[in-house]
Amino acid sequence: METMMEPFTPIYDDATVRSLASEFARLEGECYVDHAGATLYSDTQIRNVSADLHSSLYANPHSLGIGSSSTQDIIERTRYRILSHFNTNPDEYSVIFTSGATASLKIVAESFRFRTSENNGTAKMSPHSGSFVYMQDNHTSVLGMRDVVAARGADVVCLGHDQAFQVLSQPSPPRDPDEKRCGNSLFVYSAQCNFSGLKYPLGWIGDAQAGALSAFANEPSTRWYVLLDAAGFVSTNNLDLSVFKPDFVCLSFYKMFGYPTGIGALLVRNASADVLEKIYYGGGTVDVALSSERFHRKRQVLCQKFEDGTVPFLSIASLQYGFEILTKLTMDQISKHVLSLAKTLHHCLLTLHHCNGKPAVKLYSDSDYEDRSSQGGIVTFNLIRSNGEYVGYMEVVNMAALFKIHLRTGCFCNPGACQRHLSLSPREILQNYEAGYTCGGAADLMNGKPTGAVRISFGYMSTIKDVQTVLLMITKCFIDEPCIRKVPQWWEDRKMKGIHKNHRHFYNSNILDYSIPCITNSEKNIVNNNLRNNFHNKSESLDRIMNSINSSKISTQISKCTLQRLFIYPIKSCGAYEIADSWNLNSKGLEYDREWMIMTSSGTCLTQKHHTNLCLLNPVILRKQKIMKLTYPGMPTIEIPLENAYEKSTEHPVCQSRVCESRVQGIDCGSEVSEWLSLALGKPNLKLIRQSHARQKKGLDQAELSFSSQAQYLAVNGASVSWLIDKVSDDVDFRKDTAVHRFRGNIIVEGCEAFDEMQWENVRIGNNNFKVNGPCTRCQMICIDQTTGKKTIEPLRTLAEEFHGKLRFGIYLTRLENTPGTLKIGDHIYYS
Repeated sequence: METMMEPFTPIYDDATVRSLASEFARLEGECYVDHAGATLYSDTQIRNVSADLHSSLYANPHSLGIGSSSTQDIIERTRYRILSHFNTNPDEYSVIFTSGATASLKIVAESFRFRTSENNGTAKMSPHSGSFVYMQDNHTSVLGMRDVVAARGADVVCLGHDQAFQVLSQPSPPRDPDEKRCGNSLFVYSAQCNFSGLKYPLGWIGDAQAGALSAFANEPSTRWYVLLDAAGFVSTNNLDLSVFKPDFVCLSFYKMFGYPTGIGALLVRNASADVLEKIYYGGGTVDVALSSERFHRKRQVLCQKFEDGTVPFLSIASLQYGFEILTKLTMDQISKHVLSLAKTLHHCLLTLHHCNGKPAVKLYSDSDYEDRSSQGGIVTFNLIRSNGEYVGYMEVVNMAALFKIHLRTGCFCNPGACQRHLSLSPREILQNYEAGYTCGGAADLMNGKPTGAVRISFGYMSTIKDVQTVLLMITKCFIDEPCIRKVPQWWEDRKMKGIHKNHRHFYNSNILDYSIPCITNSEKNIVNNNLRNNFHNKSESLDRIMNSINSSKISTQISKCTLQRLFIYPIKSCGAYEIADSWNLNSKGLEYDREWMIMTSSGTCLTQKHHTNLCLLNPVILRKQKIMKLTYPGMPTIEIPLENAYEKSTEHPVCQSRVCESRVQGIDCGSEVSEWLSLALGKPNLKLIRQSHARQKKGLDQAELSFSSQAQYLAVNGASVSWLIDKVSDDVDFRKDTAVHRFRGNIIVEGCEAFDEMQWENVRIGNNNFKVNGPCTRCQMICIDQTTGKKTIEPLRTLAEEFHGKLRFGIYLTRLENTPGTLKIGDHIYYS
C-alpha cells in the first residue's frame, strides 16, 4: 500500500541534502525519529574529535604545567564559543559546566536564595521568602526542584497551561523602582515543550522579571528571576541572549549535536549571580580550606565556585567540533526544516481515516503547525482502531521495530503535559499507579484509556523519507483498508474562524461528526454495512471461543489434549532442536534448554530482536556421543561437549551478563567456538557462555531458571496457532506452514479448542505437574521467520487486531516437582 503524502516544502538545497546523507550514512535502512530524546552525531564530528585526542595531550586543568595550561585554554575558549553561539559574551553571562540540564536545574534549586538579606546586605536574613513558580508542562527534572526549594523556605506554585498564557499575555503593571523588595522569586518554564513541541513565548522572560506573576507570590514586591529550560529548544532553534535575557539557562549538549553525552551547562546572567548561594564545595572550588577547622574561602569567579571537582575536560574539548557542525547550517534553516517535516507528518495523520470514515489518529498539539515561532519539530499522537479503541503504544513500539523505526513512547518525563493532553485526572493517574502503571513502564492502556503517547521528533539531519517510513508503518499495520484521506470538518471550521494557537483541546477527534466526501452516500452505506458485518463476525467468533472455554471449564478435566511436539532451544535466541521421542526434565526445565547464550565483548547477550540471523544457528544434541553440533549456512559444523567440563577449569573464565534484569553467570566455552561464532555471525569477539549457576526467578515464584527469559516452559496450543494464521491475509508475505516456529514454544499441544489454554490454571502432562504462571506477552520476535531470518509484519499485526492490542499468546508453566522427570511425545494432558 502506498502512503499518500501532504506536500512537503524542502528547505535545504541539493548540496546540503547530499552532504547530510554522506555525514549520516549509517542511517541507511534506519528511521531515527527520536531527536527530542537525543540527536545524532555526524561522521566528521567524530573524526575530528578522534584526531584531536590522538594528536593532543590534555592534562588535568587543576595541575600546574604545560599540559594543564593548554587544557585550561581550551576550556575557556569553549566557554566563549558557547556564549558566542547564543549571541552573548562573558560580560553578560557565565558558563558553568554540569553533567546536563538536570544537574543545572539541581544547582539552581539548591543554591537560589529565596530570602533576602536585611540591613544593606548583612548576614541577617529577612523572614520574607519568595515563591517558586513552575508550569504544569515542565519536565520531571523541574518538578524535582519543588521539595528542595520548599525546604529552603519558598512557596511552591504550579501555573496551569491556559493560566500561564492568560496571565503572561497581560501587560505588567509598572513597579516603583524605590519599592523595597521582600524576598526573591523564581519562575521556571521550558522554551519548547518536549511533549507536543509547543514553543512558549520567550517574551515571557521579560514579563516575569517585570513582575507579571506577582499575584502568585506571597510578597507582591518580590524580585523575580527566570530559569529557562532550553534543553529541548536549542537543538533546532536560535536562542538569542542579546534579545532575551533569562537569569539562568540550562542545556544538554547531546541534544544539540549528539556527542559528547554527560555534559551540559548552566548559563548564569552575571547581574543575577549574587542570588546563588553555594554551600557545598569540592576540589578546585576554594581558595583556601582548613581540614582541622571549619574554615574555607570559595573562589570568587562564578564558574570556579560551582564546578566541583575536575571538570570533564576531554568532553569539553570535544564540544567545539559539535558547534562546527552546526555552523554549516543556520539555526533558521534547521528550525524551518524540522517544522516542514513535522507539518507534513501532522497533516497526513490528521487526514488519515479508516474505511468506515473514523479517524485513525488522535493528535496532541497546541498549534496548527503553520508558524515556527510557536511550533517545533515534534508530532505526538495515539492511534485508534476503526471501532474507536485506542492502540497501546507498546504495540506501536513492536511494529515500529519491524520497520527499523526508532521513536519514543510514554509521557517523555513530562507528566503535566501528558495529563493535560490525555485528559487524565490526578485521581486516574494514582489509580493507574496502584494498578501497576509506572513511568517508563509497559502498561500503555488502563481501562481503555492510554497512559502515554507516541512521539515523533525530527533533527537537522532528518529527511522526508523518515516521514514516509512512519506513515508506511501506520497505514500497513493499523489502518482498516481501504484507507480514506479527508480533512475533518472541525479542522476546516477552525481554519476558517482562525485558530487560537493556545487552544487546549486543539485536536479533539470527537468535536464534530465526520463526513466522507470522497465517496457517495450509497457507497458510504455499503462500506459501513460491510464493516459492521465484519466486526459482528469477528466479535461473534471471539465470543464463541470464549463461551466455549467458559462452558467447558470444570475443576478437573480429563482432556483429549496431547503433547504433539517438543522443542528445546539450547542456545538462547538461536534455532530450535526438536525432540523426536522423550526428554529429561531437571530443576530448571527441559534438559539443555537455554543452557548456553552468546555474549558480546561488552557482556551483552545477543538476541533475535537485534540479530535475526541467530535463528539460522541450529544446534543438534547428540546425547549418546555427549556432544552438541552447531550448524550455520556456509560454515563447517563445530562440536561442543555436553558435559560441563569447563566449570572447574581455570582456562575458562567466569563471565557475567544480564537476562531480563537478572544477573546471570556462565563459563566461557573457549576460543575455538568463539572464533567460529564471530565468523558465522559477522561480529567480532563473540563468546559462547554456558550457565554455571541457575538463577532464581524474582517475586513469590522462586523456581530456578536457565537463560530463559520468564519461565521454565512455554506451552503453545496448535489450535490457537491455526486459528490465528487463518486470520492472516493470503496476500501478505507470510509462510503459514512454518508459523508455529515463530512462537518458540517448548510444548506444542494438540487436540484442544483454540485458546483453551488461556483458562488453564494447573496442568498435568504425563506424570509431571505444572502451574500456569500466566500468558506470554508477545513482541516483534514472532515476526521473524525462523527458517529464513526474514522479518514480516505478521502475525503480530493480526494478533493485535484480533485481540485489540492484547499481545498475549501461549502460556508460561513452572513444574511443581523438583525431582528428575520426563516428557514424552503423545503424553496426555490434563488441566484445571
